[in-house]
Amino acid sequence: MTLVRRSEEAPGLYVHVPFCVRRCPYCDFYSISDLALIPRYIANLAREAELFASAWPEPFETLYLGGGSPSLLNREGLTGLLKALSLFDLSQLKEITLEVNPEDVSSEQVALWAETGFTRLSLGLQSLDERWLGHVLGRGHTVEQSRVAVEMLKRWPFELSLDLIYGLPSQALEDWGRDLLRAAELEPDHISTYNLTVEAETPLAKSIAEKYLPPLPSPDKVADLFLLSSQALNAKGFYRYEVSNFARPGHESRHNLKYWRRVPYLGLGPAAHSFDGQNHWGNLLSVRQWASALVSGVAPRAFKEKLDHKAILLETIMLGLRLAEGLPASILAKSPRLVKFIKSGHLVRTEGRIRPTEKGLLLVDHLAIELTE
Repeated sequence: MTLVRRSEEAPGLYVHVPFCVRRCPYCDFYSISDLALIPRYIANLAREAELFASAWPEPFETLYLGGGSPSLLNREGLTGLLKALSLFDLSQLKEITLEVNPEDVSSEQVALWAETGFTRLSLGLQSLDERWLGHVLGRGHTVEQSRVAVEMLKRWPFELSLDLIYGLPSQALEDWGRDLLRAAELEPDHISTYNLTVEAETPLAKSIAEKYLPPLPSPDKVADLFLLSSQALNAKGFYRYEVSNFARPGHESRHNLKYWRRVPYLGLGPAAHSFDGQNHWGNLLSVRQWASALVSGVAPRAFKEKLDHKAILLETIMLGLRLAEGLPASILAKSPRLVKFIKSGHLVRTEGRIRPTEKGLLLVDHLAIELTE
């Protein structure tokens, strides 16, 4: 099997901003609520940038600020963060994304985001139904706040992406269909739809285990919700270009496409992950431990993994099959199971590429494992 490297594409830069006013009950990402640590975090982000600048001299094409809640940073915090990144070559940036909570959207903050160069905002609505928004998801905003935030942001020249979650306790097909249509009617450029995963030790897991909340939908029902996403959003001018992501043509996330195409990316901040084409590594989860390592002048890594040929092949296939564009057929030319999955309707061969069908997107990991055996 032949591997195709996508290293000709410029790398992406990710910065993890781990601060939240409150932690959502379903969230398993690393975050803290001690906002007094923000100045220390920014000072050590500058140290981390200095540590990696010489190893990543090429221009970055995308910059993504995720979290946490990076939209809560005030002028001092945000300008300080961007200044910390000034050792990198950011002269060729084509997309600068900020994750935003609806409750952080104000005329002052929106003007700041535009002034500091953000081109794309990813707005975490999660649901447009009050039945799930507060009681299940524990979000700090209302549906009306979401609508107001969207209308305010649309007055500015940002590309706008909306996040939604499905597979919620007792969620029916008509509930999810209504949420999708409400989101599409807000006329964003991009919609991300994520299946709720109940992570162990989260408050949501406890609430379901103790029957304070109904159980999650069955796997078959979740599959129906997944397929409904395409039906509803295709009718509104969006297409599924990745398992969880829909866009109007030309409005795909450049940064996230780098992950799925195995383009190198550098992650800064506690809990951030990086990839250089051959190695994956992740930073320490604790702000304090991450900062202590940097003060000592060492990389704040929690782990580093060098991929062998087999791991690269599996990752290439697994990530490539998440995309509607699929993979070059040459990568799977010697796989004895390729014909089997084409006949079963999970994959199609077209224009020299192997692409997943909607049915295939439901089983990406399984297909990838079988295709590499």
